[in-house]
Amino acid sequence: MLESDFFKRSRPDYRRLETFGFRNNNGTFEYSEVLPDEQFRAEFSVTANGEVRGRVIDLETGDEYLPLRFENQIGSFSGNVREMYLEFLGKIEGACFLPVHFIFDQSNRVEARIDRECNARAEFPWDKYPGNGTFKCSENGKWFAALLTVEFGKLTGGAGTTRPHDEDETVEVINLKADPDQIPALVKRPGVYPAYHMNKTHWISVLLDDTLTDEQVFRLIRESYRLASEGKGSKVKSTGAWMIPSNPKIYDVDAGFRGGRGEIEWHQHNDIKPGDEVYIYSSAPNSAILYRCEVVASDLHYHGMFKESKGYERSMRIRLIEKYPPDKYPLSFIKAHGGSVVRSARSMPQELYNAIKKAR
Repeated sequence: MLESDFFKRSRPDYRRLETFGFRNNNGTFEYSEVLPDEQFRAEFSVTANGEVRGRVIDLETGDEYLPLRFENQIGSFSGNVREMYLEFLGKIEGACFLPVHFIFDQSNRVEARIDRECNARAEFPWDKYPGNGTFKCSENGKWFAALLTVEFGKLTGGAGTTRPHDEDETVEVINLKADPDQIPALVKRPGVYPAYHMNKTHWISVLLDDTLTDEQVFRLIRESYRLASEGKGSKVKSTGAWMIPSNPKIYDVDAGFRGGRGEIEWHQHNDIKPGDEVYIYSSAPNSAILYRCEVVASDLHYHGMFKESKGYERSMRIRLIEKYPPDKYPLSFIKAHGGSVVRSARSMPQELYNAIKKAR
């Protein structure tokens, strides 16, 4: 459909719709405008769930003008009407819609969570496939995920999906690294397939149509990140130390340690194990590593210690070993020794780990 294709990489901002002049008709926002030639009227609507519809009405007959829906009418009368209608849609998109990288809602939710928790922005390396994005580990620059568009019929060897799709329907998948020993079991789960267009021994494709919940998808993403960051050439494999972020506006770490007699619970993103060292990075206004801790227990049930606890299922218990002043390991020190701003749990670069040990 012309309208759904036109707006497939954008989402409505309902406040902007009303400002633009859309009328709210029981939750459906409607707008119409006479096109420049004054022979046709364009009508457009957006439903509460983001579905877009449109049509062009011939003012003389009162009927919908259907020939504009044929792309090969360029230069003809209907082609000119089509161009006017596309300009009308473009005006609405620019004023009332927000751009997104991917077509489907789960894809965009997953992208936002990867950015937030893995500190990895989508990159789009292929001009021929502008909707295909990749994500890299910050430690070594290796891919841990690729979000791709594909015809559903090209996904083979899996257990299928709980949602119906036509063979030639465009869907989005995220390719993830997985333990080769686990892949035979994983592809028996609905929504998981042998990797499309990648090595099926080490990768899987996960269909982003909400067959799997966001949390189920993200468990697979965490494992993929771990495998990619600890692969050949990684800077961090043998440190046994981790960096985790804290936001003083959300959680008072000092109060937590006092209340827990030197121990606190923390949500767990990675395969952190008892005995590992954990360094807590405090964001602005500190922007520095302030705490060195030891993991005393991991893979616990998460009790929601933070305000933003939704979506976490695992936690660890850490014991305070040492607290540092903000000027001892500031962000400038971290960057000078191979690190960066800490926005998600990650292995500590070997160079930074050695520098901290030397400066203690």
